[in-house]
Amino acid sequence: MSEKSIVLTGVKETLQALQDFDKDAVKRFTKVINSELKSAKQDAQSYVDPEPPLSGWSTQPARNPRSRNGAGWPAWDQSIIKQGISSTKAEGKVRADYTTSAGALKNRSAAGVIYELAGRKNKGKGTFNKNLTGKDDKASRLIWKSVDKNKDRIEKNIFEALEKAKATLRVNLNRKKV
Repeated sequence: MSEKSIVLTGVKETLQALQDFDKDAVKRFTKVINSELKSAKQDAQSYVDPEPPLSGWSTQPARNPRSRNGAGWPAWDQSIIKQGISSTKAEGKVRADYTTSAGALKNRSAAGVIYELAGRKNKGKGTFNKNLTGKDDKASRLIWKSVDKNKDRIEKNIFEALEKAKATLRVNLNRKKV
């Protein structure tokens, strides 16, 4: 995952104010967000292999999915993992720096989440993580891999779209003053 990030301020406020003046400008900005989310989602889905990443990872659903001791381990099913990768524009929890996201990708399948995040916290300690790390050089194997790969393009397109929306709002506010 990238160490740097850009912070766009006033996204929500700009769009709310712009809604009164120019609904098409809001639609254009939303279209850029949706396009970037769709592109990143498709890219992340392309990383899901049909075969499990580890030889012992079952492709058959567990008899009792809620149990522990391995019997409840989620099955590796490429189609379920791909379907589990979804985009959302719902406002998330506001972080400590008072920011939230304009859009996000989420992995809702259990197997996909395990594959995506195994080894992020403990940096590859343990056999399971070491075996996964041997296949992929680090955690962040699906969604984050896609976002990291396309980060510069995504940020540039969204920044430009927001600047256009702000410019349209300024023009409309100046017109209203006169």
